Amino acid sequence: MRHSCIFAAVSITTLVLSGCGLEDTGPSAFNPATNVDLTFSSFNLENTKVAPDNLDNTRFWDFYRGIQPAADDPDDLETTGEIRSHIDIFTSATPTDAGTSYDSVRNSLDLMNQVLASGEVTNFQEGKRYISQRIADGVAGTYNTRGNGAQIRFTDQSAVIGNLPLNDQLWIYPTLDWRYLPDGPEGSDLENKVYRTIQYVSRSVEEEEQAAQPELVSVLAGSRFDANSFMTLGYSPTEFATADYLSRSHGSIELRQDFIDENTDTLFIKNDESDVITLDRYPGYGLGDNSPDCLRVELDYNMDLVRIFASNGEPARIDDPDSTDGQDTIPNPANCTYQEDADAITSWTTVPVAGR
Repeated sequence: MRHSCIFAAVSITTLVLSGCGLEDTGPSAFNPATNVDLTFSSFNLENTKVAPDNLDNTRFWDFYRGIQPAADDPDDLETTGEIRSHIDIFTSATPTDAGTSYDSVRNSLDLMNQVLASGEVTNFQEGKRYISQRIADGVAGTYNTRGNGAQIRFTDQSAVIGNLPLNDQLWIYPTLDWRYLPDGPEGSDLENKVYRTIQYVSRSVEEEEQAAQPELVSVLAGSRFDANSFMTLGYSPTEFATADYLSRSHGSIELRQDFIDENTDTLFIKNDESDVITLDRYPGYGLGDNSPDCLRVELDYNMDLVRIFASNGEPARIDDPDSTDGQDTIPNPANCTYQEDADAITSWTTVPVAGR
């Protein structure tokens, strides 16, 4: 699956925070990133009396609730349940009794997002204040852990005490990057934007320990913000966001979110080794062909509408028939990524989601 071009310029509460900073690296003059080492009582995120809206800011909060069919069609309800169950594998979400939302999540992206918003980590705050100052000065600036050889390490105290597998105990983030580009990425017409990249990669373990590890292997997430709305505390309003999740045995998913133009969330599912959605419950789709190599679930919040697209064996790009240069290609309209609304296998009206 591909990343949206809007991030092309970017390189690759139950929280108890403690221990901020291994001191073997330091900030450069133009990059204040340093090591961050945190211990948490638990990696689980849920709503609490102190933080009643924790889950509102998790990555799948809108999509998970928003795909709920407005009508009680049994096929659509079954499909919705299958999509949510697949998301649960990557986010470790615990569904509510009704199954239309979740009570908690446990994954590296949602945890990092909450930590960044909390304002409790000195170096992260230094990075955001640095970017904010560069915005005020109208000068490009970067906070990048990889560039400074810095490491971000999160430890789950309860998982350590319980002797859980390594990747339940320890989460390491090779990259945290904020980048302010007043003139926009080269070749684009975007100006005055802040881009953020978060990367998590699980730790390697011995072969006999692999089966016990959590399903999530890695996450690469990007967000774009308007510089005029960039906040040093809390959650900055997001214009676009993408997140790629890779699992050990269930393929990968990518969520692309557009908050300002089309107001859509689009989930791409790549797991052609096994069924994810029982597509042949819908008339006109090939019987038994439930594991296509391209599967797209699009939620249009303005229309309160879900559409599902699928293709198999169709490359993302094909030769340009109007060009004599054999290297020229165009998007393949038969690939699920580029299929038109009329190509949807099925669609249904959804319940409205407040705020979207």
